[in-house]
Amino acid sequence: MSPPKATEAFRKGHMAVSTSSEKAAEHVAQGMARLNTSWDFEAYRHFCEAAKLDPDCLMAYWGITMSLAGSEHEFFEQRQIAVNRMLDLLESEAANEGGRWTDIERGYVQGAGALLTEGARGAGVTFKAVSKRFPLDIQSKLFSLFLLRDGYDEFGKPLVGQLQTNAGLFEILKANPENLSVMAFWVSSQSEAPLNGPSLRNDVLPIARKLVRLHPDYPPFQLMLTHVELRCGNAALAIQSALEAVKLYQAYMSLNKVSVFDCEGWVRSKLYLVNLYETKGEHDKALAISKELATVNVSKERLFSRGAGLLMWEGRTAGARIMMGQTDKASFYEGQKILEILPEEEWYKKQSFALFYRDCLAFYLGVRIAVSVKDLENGKVLYKNLIERARALEGKQELASKTSSYSSWLRATNTLGIAIAELRGMLAELESGATKLSAKNWYIAAADRQGRSANLLPYTIDYPMELRLGDFHFSQGDFKSAGKSFREGLNVRPNHLQTLRGYHKSLVKLGRVDDAALLAKRIKAVAN
Repeated sequence: MSPPKATEAFRKGHMAVSTSSEKAAEHVAQGMARLNTSWDFEAYRHFCEAAKLDPDCLMAYWGITMSLAGSEHEFFEQRQIAVNRMLDLLESEAANEGGRWTDIERGYVQGAGALLTEGARGAGVTFKAVSKRFPLDIQSKLFSLFLLRDGYDEFGKPLVGQLQTNAGLFEILKANPENLSVMAFWVSSQSEAPLNGPSLRNDVLPIARKLVRLHPDYPPFQLMLTHVELRCGNAALAIQSALEAVKLYQAYMSLNKVSVFDCEGWVRSKLYLVNLYETKGEHDKALAISKELATVNVSKERLFSRGAGLLMWEGRTAGARIMMGQTDKASFYEGQKILEILPEEEWYKKQSFALFYRDCLAFYLGVRIAVSVKDLENGKVLYKNLIERARALEGKQELASKTSSYSSWLRATNTLGIAIAELRGMLAELESGATKLSAKNWYIAAADRQGRSANLLPYTIDYPMELRLGDFHFSQGDFKSAGKSFREGLNVRPNHLQTLRGYHKSLVKLGRVDDAALLAKRIKAVAN
């Protein structure tokens, strides 16, 4: 590959680098910016270029280590080489009684080492110490805050560490409102949080739009904006950004002669389009893209690349997952056919657990076929088979945790947990008496398992489980509870067309004519 291109706006705001080459220092700065904007492959390329220009540039090997720090890649050998070289350079400095690199560079190296040996928290503590010693250094502050976050509780409220992270990042943003790295860090860190709509709209969406306005040709910014627009319920605007991201990533791959295995952003953008088109009721468009993703061959040599992992777990199953929101058996059969487009040997059973996931989804669709024709007996048999295979996949956790597809495994098992509860409710509805009424509790259980879209990926199931709950209440003649459930579903999946229509029919039944009329206009706008 030719040397990676520099972006002018990314040249400023980074620490000085000890190197004999000004070009190497620039590539380190460019690499840092790519780390902050969720493009690890391009970051890796810049750091490698710095190492070519100056084989003794400590921060080049630090950057290679950081850009390959996660488990979702195939370059573990390259990372180890970079780590060893980084340590060798430090040892050579010690042998010569120091002075070769600055204290801040040594602190960064310690942070990278802590990340690999102690995990995120240990690295966060190390980078926090660096940021205290060098208060003008923005990068160490960003790293420390991000690595020390501790997430949200079951009710979506931020924990103590998360509150500190959110507040700290916001302070950095206020102090550096035009710094692209800071803006991108803020958007990527906040857009996945379970924030209320107004907070997301007021605090995150304007920054995501600003990034795209300033640099419309930078694909990660378009991808970030897609995610935030989706979270805010702006499906049409999200589709625009996703289409632009696909175009930009395709141009990048063509220019640099790389494949989707090295450009997972292209796969993510396509997955967003599948989800968004399905949400808007444009099923044929969603189906066409899902079939495209299902036909992409993955070579055994690139099986553990980031792009391949997304294709195996997300791309190949996208068509089956959009069929989950349908109601006719023809769609369920179509979903099963999509899962069978590629022969079983191309799912690499001995190297990947994605085949287990495929089989689980096939059985899910089988249960839906049985439910659609009210075949309770066969539905129960297929449901039992699904449970057995889901448990087999769950039993692979220890092995999966050591592979490059662990996050995909986590998403898959969570998806199956939701789907299994949903199916149990559907089967209960085919029965009578107390068993039939228990469907409500199963749908509530499925809804409770719904998480938020994360890692710049859309929801694995495009519809909210509150849709099922609302339909159940409606079938029982409880239109008030139905309306409440549909409205809660729209909080989870804003502007989901089926859920909007369910809410509308509930309002009509309740005699809320004016509210129904307003909602009808919203439905028309979403559908268009």
